[in-house]
Amino acid sequence: MDRRVLFDALLVVVGGLVAYTEAFGFADPRATIQQILAILATLDVRVYLVLSGLFSVVFVGYLVVYLPHARTIRPR
Repeated sequence: MDRRVLFDALLVVVGGLVAYTEAFGFADPRATIQQILAILATLDVRVYLVLSGLFSVVFVGYLVVYLPHARTIRPR
């Protein structure tokens, strides 16, 4: 695994843990997971459509901007 990929994965994990503890604190994990699932179940379909649209825009931007340049960069 590339060092950059490992670093990015570590940042995602740390960011997720920080966001979780900011939102829910150090409460019972089972209760908070049930709360998260209840919140996600009550969201309107339009929220999911907007979030999937934003994800699609970011993903296509990644495909168009980053990937063509990644092939031209050679590892040392």
